Amino acid sequence: MDFYQINLVAFVLLNGSMVYRQYRQDKRAELSEKIQEFDAENDTESDEGHVAKLDRAPATSSAKQFANIFFPVYVLVWGADWLQGPFIYTLYKDEKKLPEEIVARLFTTGFLAGAVSALFVGSLADKLGRKNACLASCAITSLSCLSVLSNNISVLFAGRALGGLSTTLMYTVFEAWMITEYNQRGLERTSLKLSTIFGRMITLSSVVAVLAGLVGQILVSWTGTKCAPFVASICCLAPASLIISRKWSENFGDSGAPKEKKDSLKLLLGVDKQILTLGLTSCCFEGSMYLFIFFWSPALKSSHLLAHHHSALPFGIIFASFMGAMMLGSMLFTKILTDKRWMTCRELLQAVVTLASGSLLFTIFFRSEYVTFWLFCLFEACVGMYFPAMGYQKGKVVADGERAHIYGLLRIPFNIFVVVALSLTKEGDAYREVTFMICSGLLLIVSAVVGVFLHD
Repeated sequence: MDFYQINLVAFVLLNGSMVYRQYRQDKRAELSEKIQEFDAENDTESDEGHVAKLDRAPATSSAKQFANIFFPVYVLVWGADWLQGPFIYTLYKDEKKLPEEIVARLFTTGFLAGAVSALFVGSLADKLGRKNACLASCAITSLSCLSVLSNNISVLFAGRALGGLSTTLMYTVFEAWMITEYNQRGLERTSLKLSTIFGRMITLSSVVAVLAGLVGQILVSWTGTKCAPFVASICCLAPASLIISRKWSENFGDSGAPKEKKDSLKLLLGVDKQILTLGLTSCCFEGSMYLFIFFWSPALKSSHLLAHHHSALPFGIIFASFMGAMMLGSMLFTKILTDKRWMTCRELLQAVVTLASGSLLFTIFFRSEYVTFWLFCLFEACVGMYFPAMGYQKGKVVADGERAHIYGLLRIPFNIFVVVALSLTKEGDAYREVTFMICSGLLLIVSAVVGVFLHD
C-alpha cells in the first residue's frame, strides 16, 4: 500500500475502535433508561412514579421514531453533497480544461448565490414550512448536479448558482426542522440529548463522506468521467425526498409571538453579542473551510511535484482520509463534551478555532507532501469538532420561531468573505499561502472573541 492508502486504513481502524466504544456506551445508557422506567413502573407507593412512567415511556418511543426518520434523510442528503466534494475543482479544471480564473468565478458564483439567497430563504422556510424547504433543497441540488453534464459555460454558471442556493437551504432548513421537531416532541426528557444528536450527525456525515470518496473514485474509474459522482448524488436525493414527504411532519416559524419578533429584531440589529460572535465565528471558520476546499487539491499537487512525484494523486482516497479525520473530530467532541465533560462547549469551540488556525499556518512553512497532508487532516478534525459545537451553541441561543431565518442570515458574512477571496484568486502557490496566512490570523482573532463574548 502507498502512503495515502496506509493513512486511510489507519483512520478506518481508529474510527472503528471509537465507534465500537461509543456503541457499548449507548447500550449502557439505554439499559440504564430501561431500569429507570422499570423502577418508575414498580413504584406503586408514589404518585410521582406513575407520572414518570406515563411521561417517560412515550418520550422514549418518540425519540426512537425521531431518530429513525431524521438520520436516514441526513445521511442521504449529506451523502449526495459529499459525492461531489472531491471532484468539483478537478472536474472544472482538469476534465473541462477551464482556466483557474474561470473556475474561481464558478465557485464565486455559487457563494454569491448563497449570500443573496440567505437574505430570504430562511424567512420563507419559517413561513412556508421547513419540510417544504427541505424538499426544495433536494430538487434544486439535483438540478445543480445535472448541470455538470453540459460543457456550455452558461449552464455551468447557472448550475453553480443553483448549488449556492441549495447549500444555503441544506445548512439552514434541515437543522432548523430538526431542532424544532426535537423541542416539540419534548425529547430533552430522554437520553437522546441535543448535543448527542449534533455529535452523531457529524459522525454519520464523516462515515458517509469516507464511503462517498471511495464510491466516487470507483465511479470515476469505471466511467472515465468525473461527472459520474454528480449523477450518483441525484440517486441519493430521490429516496431522501420520499422519506421527507411521507414521514416528516411540517413545522413553521412562530410569526405570532411578539417577544420572539422583538428578540429577532435585536439579533438583526446586532444588539445580541452572542449572535454577533456566532456570526463572526461562522464567517471566519466556515469561510476558511470553503477556501480550504478550493485550495487543498492544488496545494497537495504542488507539494507532490516538489517531491518529484509525477503520478496522479488519488483524490478519492485523500478525500476519504480527510473525512476519516473529520469523523474522529466529531467523536472527540462527543467524548469531551458529553461523556467526560472535560470542558464547556464554549471552551471547546475556542480550542478548536485556535488549533485550526495553527494547522493552516504551518502548511506555509512545511512544504513536505506528507506533512501538508497531515496538517490538512488536523484541520478536518477541527471541522469535525466545530460543527457540532457551533450547532449546539446556535441551538441554545436562537429561538425556534425565527431559527431558519437567523441561520440563513448567519451565512451571509461567510459567503461574502469567500466571494471576495475567490474573486482575487490567482495561479500559483504565493496567493494560496497568503490566503492561508490571512485565514489563520482571522481564526486567532475569532478565538479571542469567543472567549470574551460567548457564554456557557
